[in-house]
Formats: sequence, C-alpha cells, structure tokens
Amino acid sequence: MDYDVLVVGRPTCDAIFTGLSRWPEPGRENYADGLSVTAGGAFNFAAAARRLSLKVAFAGIAGNDLWSRFVCEEFGAEGIDTGLLKLVDRPLPAVSVAVNADGDRGFITHESDTEAADAAMLDHVLEVISRVRAGYVHLHLVPWLAAVARAATDRGMKVSVDTWGYEPWLTSRAIWDLAPLGDVLSMNDAEAITMTGAPDVYGALEELGALSAYVVIKCGARGAMAAVEGRLYEAPTAPLPVLDATGAGDCFNAGLLYGLLKDLSPECCLALGNICGGLSVGSVGGYSGAPSEAELLEAARRLGLGVPPPRAGPSSA
Repeated sequence: MDYDVLVVGRPTCDAIFTGLSRWPEPGRENYADGLSVTAGGAFNFAAAARRLSLKVAFAGIAGNDLWSRFVCEEFGAEGIDTGLLKLVDRPLPAVSVAVNADGDRGFITHESDTEAADAAMLDHVLEVISRVRAGYVHLHLVPWLAAVARAATDRGMKVSVDTWGYEPWLTSRAIWDLAPLGDVLSMNDAEAITMTGAPDVYGALEELGALSAYVVIKCGARGAMAAVEGRLYEAPTAPLPVLDATGAGDCFNAGLLYGLLKDLSPECCLALGNICGGLSVGSVGGYSGAPSEAELLEAARRLGLGVPPPRAGPSSA
C-alpha cells in the first residue's frame, strides 16, 4: 500500500475571523477580536489525518499565486506528501473568509478559473488513481467526484465521500449519483436534511442508509450517528467551548477513518471522530487543534475505548 489515505480536492487559503458579538449586518461594521490565516478546504482533513500518523498524500492542483504558494508551504509543514499535487504556472486562487459568531460559522469563498481548473484536475487525478494504491481515497468538494470514485473502486480502493454544504450541490442530481459510490458517506445534520428533504436527522439517516452501507451524520455538539449495514449507532460528545468551528467536520472525518483503517467497531470509530472534532474547535483554523495520534489514543483510553496501540512501519513515522 502506497498510502493510508489519498485526499482528492482543492485546498484553499482561509482567513478566519473570531470573537464577533453578532453576525455581520448590511450597512454596519463589525470588529473581530481575532484574525488567523491558515490553509483550509481539503487541506483540513489531510493535515488532521497526517497528525494521526497516517500516511497521507494529496492529489489536486495549485497555481502560482500568493494564496496557492502559502498553502503549498503548509503542506510541507504538516508532512503531507505533495508528490501527487499538480502545480500550474498561472494564478488559481482559492480563498475562503470564515466568520465565527454565536458558536457557529459562515463562509464566503472564491475559486478562480473553476471550469479550467476542474478539467485539468480531473485528468491529473485519474492518472494518479491509475498508478497508486491507498487504503481510502477521500473525496472533498469537487463536482466530478463520481468519475474518481468509480476509478478508485475499479482499482480495489475504498472510497470516503464527504458532502459539501452548498445547497445547489446538495439538491442536485450529481450528489445522488455520487452517494452510492462511497464505501463511507459522511455529512453534517443540516446537509443531510437539505439533501434528503427529511423532517429530521433520523429520517435523513434512514433514507441515506439505502444508498451506502456506512453513512455518518455529524451533529456538532450533540455528537454523531451512523447507519452501518442497516443498524443505527449513536455517539454523544461532551460539550466543549467553541473558539472556531471551522474544519471540525474534517477533523472528525480524520478520526473516523483512523478507526476504519484499524477495523474498529462503528461505535469506536464515531467516538474517535468526536474526539478529533471536539479538540479542534478550541483553536483557530480548520486543523490547528487537530490532535496527534498520542493525544487521540490517550483521550480514547480515558473513555475506555479499546483502541490498539500505534502500529510500527512507515505510517507511524
């Protein structure tokens, strides 16, 4: 196996405002107590997974602009393999502004030259899939995911799909075409209800469970739930102070896949996801508070979870 996880997506540069007393209103100026600039988007999951000592590579595309160069530097700082990242000699800025207020967050995002970037990225990623092996291919926020999911499945790799909180995407035919292709399908509660039109999260989980054998719905401070081969699992989480919720779902996914790669039970995988997501919200940035493998295992030990010790080999390097 070349990698534990191959991440497919487009990294962004995130400008994150924290400490607002209220949401911005038209015609009024708000001041934030804090501002941080970090890598984000698909980078959040990749960094959180790498901190858990998983061997992670990123297959995507980046330009020569200021924002892209910043993100590429962050890949190196987190020890993520960028040998499969395609660099193009033109600007391709992808930038999100995240605003935190009232314990939640909202985003404004700009991605430049999206159609051309997507076309180049799809060709590149399919070529990568044809020659590497990974335990999971994790797909993140790009519209042509189905083609990549099919290619990965054809090569015997498992596919993890995380949805996107953009309503036109969640209500499109494309998401319903993609969902059955994921060995693991994860989303948050709002996304699940928007996608299915169900009256509540339990109804959404039942409907989504008909599409995939392993469906996970993240419910923020209420924990997470899953439908695995028709059986319902729920894992509550302890309430924690929230400084920045950006990337909490991505960090949850890292803990979830860590457990899946160790063949742990659904209850344990959900609990590991809750630990990673819960620890992340105490720091600014989508991955800044993501735990190390040692921190995750210590938290799991305190909860009485039967998680095996770190394995020897290159993935623990």
